[in-house]
Amino acid sequence: MIEEFEYNGKAMGTEYSIAIVCESKELAYKMYKMGLNDIEEYEARFSRFLPNSELSLLNKKKSMAVSTLFLRVTLKAYQLFNKTKGIFNPLVSISRLGYDKNFSDLENNKKINDDESYDIDFSSVKIDKSKSYISLNEGQNLDYGGFLKGYLAELIAEKIKSYSSDIRGVIVNIGGDIHTKGLDKNGDRFVFSIYNPILKNEDIVVTLYDQSLATSGTYKRSWLNLSQKIHHILDISGYHNPDNDIISASIIHKDGSFSEAYTKVFINVEYKKAMELLGEDNIDFIIIKNNGEIIKNNTI
Repeated sequence: MIEEFEYNGKAMGTEYSIAIVCESKELAYKMYKMGLNDIEEYEARFSRFLPNSELSLLNKKKSMAVSTLFLRVTLKAYQLFNKTKGIFNPLVSISRLGYDKNFSDLENNKKINDDESYDIDFSSVKIDKSKSYISLNEGQNLDYGGFLKGYLAELIAEKIKSYSSDIRGVIVNIGGDIHTKGLDKNGDRFVFSIYNPILKNEDIVVTLYDQSLATSGTYKRSWLNLSQKIHHILDISGYHNPDNDIISASIIHKDGSFSEAYTKVFINVEYKKAMELLGEDNIDFIIIKNNGEIIKNNTI
């Protein structure tokens, strides 16, 4: 009998879940452990909160040879930086506004050192693909944040689904960045609800098939900086929250990292401008404004 086996845990500063649709509990658990190994490896390499992670060492040294895995992620980030005209930018530093540790441990109104140099010109980062060597400038520090969660969710889902023909479907959810492969136990698309922070319900329903869903909201992860409430999404300047009335953006796309990065575009600019900037017609979106208005395209 085909069932959905779900496993949950905490890593990368958030909660994750891995669900496998198959007949064998043993196979499902084996796939979960394989996915968990990837989560742990990526956290060890990319966490900005671990002083000996590959990312932290590069931020400290500014120039060094990196692993093939790290190079691959960096090239993906560079692609998205160009695609979004710099709105997605892994050099933008939320830690300058106080987000310098896991969110659950943040302190309000922490004194920030604004005297440190701050360079967010990602186009100036030197990437030598042949030598797998990356060089940052002074004032540049990488932070792959939510983009990495979307990237990794897709990678794990793809790996699990391709492992065996006995696996009907997979859901990987890392901190709200979701990627699905295949179908549910009834042979249907996977169904998800999107939280509406105005009505405080989950009446918005979407279905996914071999797709990613990412949601970013200005109502999440907020704290006080100099007694002013701020949230974790910065505008293209790298200094301020976006000045608009959008409080939530959900993006459905075939690519997990694109879904996550594109949410930042839709929160930063009006949706028509976002679509024009990205130049794609296969983006499904749901936008919620602070007056309760919901905007979505016709394919959902």
